[in-house]
Amino acid sequence: MKQHLKALALVLVIGALSVWAFDRYFMTRMEQSPTTISSVEKMETEGAPNFTAKSLDGQSFELHGLKGKVVILNFWASWCGPCVEEVPSLIKLVNEFKGDVQLIAVSGDSNEQDIHVFLKSFPELKGANIKIVYDQDRSLMKMFEVTRLPESLVLDKNSKLVKKLVGSIDWHTKDSVEYVKTLLEAK
Repeated sequence: MKQHLKALALVLVIGALSVWAFDRYFMTRMEQSPTTISSVEKMETEGAPNFTAKSLDGQSFELHGLKGKVVILNFWASWCGPCVEEVPSLIKLVNEFKGDVQLIAVSGDSNEQDIHVFLKSFPELKGANIKIVYDQDRSLMKMFEVTRLPESLVLDKNSKLVKKLVGSIDWHTKDSVEYVKTLLEAK
């Protein structure tokens, strides 16, 4: 009987420690939330931070070099089901605007070969207004505080954040097309 009581006491202690650790983890995450909110607010007022990247086709570009276009900064990976699901409608939206909308598709894949295999299923991703970037060291994901895939940032013609989307959506709807048109017509 004493062994059962000792075992029960041990389970209770471990359970209490687990609850405490879980609580500490989430309290720490909650304390970090204002930083995330302020960085989103900063992108809305001052614009997205500039970066230089190299697309898979070897061309270097700068985010702020795309001013004058609406930019969709899409974070994805080939193994992410919701990411794959939204690709056709995303391509269709970008193509609808014939050069006025630029897609920067930032891959979080673990190796570049997975991206090339993925591109065989979606050859339209090699379009003129689409740049595929392999974020090997996850520096872009860290810069933009990406926590889940897919995650997208829609930037206006001045590189200011106008929408942050977490999760898969249908990009090519009547409402989406109208929204992008309003962004393009704005000064």
